[in-house]
Amino acid sequence: MKKLLFTLFIACFTVVFANAQDAPKKATSFSWNKTSLTEIGCDADQIKKIAIIKKDAAEKRTKIEEDATLDEKAKKAAVKTLIKERNESFNALLTEEQRKKVEEINIKLKEEAKAAAAN
Repeated sequence: MKKLLFTLFIACFTVVFANAQDAPKKATSFSWNKTSLTEIGCDADQIKKIAIIKKDAAEKRTKIEEDATLDEKAKKAAVKTLIKERNESFNALLTEEQRKKVEEINIKLKEEAKAAAAN
């Protein structure tokens, strides 16, 4: 009985320890959420328009992923195009100063992710 309990304890400890090693992924690009948009100086109107674009893009992405006529490669290409168009729409709503801030944040996040991956 003691051996069984000890074996279960070791198994549970191993599982917990293994899961604890998984570090959460760091963001590698600007997160177009309300907090981040406020930090770069967006007004309420800009935030509302960006939210509408995000919702529309999410609906389009769902349709792409559910489309049975597309293979995986075509789905990836369509999603990539959708994301590019979405980001262009976001940037069109920003001022030049806000776009520079987003670019600086993206550079910083990518450098932090590379540094974290190197460690």
